[in-house]
Amino acid sequence: MTQNPFTHTYGSAGQAYIDMGWAEKATSNFDFETPSEYVYKIIGVRGSGKTVVLSDIIRYYRKQENIDKGWLVYDLSSARDPLHTLVAFLAKEKFSGSKKKSISLSANATLGILSGGINTAQPSTDNYYDDEVELDVLLDRAISNGKRILVCIDDIAKSDAVVAFCSVFAKYIRAEKPVYLVCTGLFSNMESIGRVRNLTFFKRAETIEVRSLSEVSMTMKYKKLLDLSSEKARELAKITRGYAYGYQVLGSLYFNKKTNESLKDLMDDFDERLFSQSYEKIWEELREGERKLIHIMLDYHKREDILLQMDAPGNYSEYRNSLIRGGVIHESRRGEIAFSLPRFEEYVREFC
Repeated sequence: MTQNPFTHTYGSAGQAYIDMGWAEKATSNFDFETPSEYVYKIIGVRGSGKTVVLSDIIRYYRKQENIDKGWLVYDLSSARDPLHTLVAFLAKEKFSGSKKKSISLSANATLGILSGGINTAQPSTDNYYDDEVELDVLLDRAISNGKRILVCIDDIAKSDAVVAFCSVFAKYIRAEKPVYLVCTGLFSNMESIGRVRNLTFFKRAETIEVRSLSEVSMTMKYKKLLDLSSEKARELAKITRGYAYGYQVLGSLYFNKKTNESLKDLMDDFDERLFSQSYEKIWEELREGERKLIHIMLDYHKREDILLQMDAPGNYSEYRNSLIRGGVIHESRRGEIAFSLPRFEEYVREFC
């Protein structure tokens, strides 16, 4: 039995992977002795392949040749406390020299917990333990040992822990220490973090926009992996509109299709996967004004026509730009907008 070259696995693209060169934007900069950028934000609609790009960057710097150059890569979770976790990772490195540390609450209390991978259980007369202070010490040791630190966070979103981490990270940028950050997330979530006071660096950080896959590349992959004619392969590629998740789903369905099934027979399954696994979440995260604009777009695409249908025409540019940056729509020609996602119109008409 031949293995299916297409995958639905989060963060993986399998044999069908199409490299659009997005990861290289970050790696080509970080490879310089003194990089011009310290932070990259990878944005795109859900299912566009942001995590795959981040995984490419992580794999690149975990190659032995880059390990030999001193690179340390830490893949942190935004759902936990990134600052705390980074301290724990660094504390486990050979150069850290970390020993059991303490944390005290008052003159008459002690607390035994695991903090940054360090068991904290000593008399309350010791100084307070602090993640930021500990991270300063550990990073200085890492740098003195010729290390360069790459921190990666997938699907970042604003939280107290993330804001605290970014606030601390900002001072390492000011000090020009070899500590770098790459994160993925929705444009709206990135904007929320960037609006926090004292996090201007995050708002201004370089952005890698993960957009549509190349129709030519998809056609060639479909042709090779599914043993199709150029005409049939291109027909599949056009259906996906370059949407990475749609490209994988349709390829997988076609690979597993029965002999007596046609491409048309697969479309119900294609819709079900897209609608339930991706579009429901995308719709849920849109603002009410963006949803109303999308409803209007089911019948109108020209700016002047859309404005006539809006309750508050003055908000058109705000919602339009937000949806474009979010990867849901695009400007098809001057003064006209269109949907970027395959069969998104059908989803909105039927379920929204």
